[in-house]
Amino acid sequence: MIINTKELYDDGFLRVEHRHYYIAYTGKLIKLARAEFLIISKLAQNCDRFVLSRDIWSYVWQDERPFNKESLKVNIHALRQKLKPHGITIETMVNIGYKLVTKQNLKHLKKFPKF
Repeated sequence: MIINTKELYDDGFLRVEHRHYYIAYTGKLIKLARAEFLIISKLAQNCDRFVLSRDIWSYVWQDERPFNKESLKVNIHALRQKLKPHGITIETMVNIGYKLVTKQNLKHLKKFPKF
């Protein structure tokens, strides 16, 4: 069962406590930089959906810096490298945005037949 509230995302594998800057996979803490944490926090809040690149940027950097697609790509790449050993991936929809994919998401998707 996936718990996804304003304060917490927990799918039984991945746990993200948005207000406490805490992320763990199967109970093991994952150390992330502030921007990396905020990116995964935004993606977890919108699990199963693509989040627009500009929305991620606004969530992480607010009005501190103008939108920079290349800078966001660099941060997503660094985050992917840290999440990869845990089986967590970030899917890209070119020129649109990103989506969080976890083992629990994949298990859920396998229940539906492909057409």
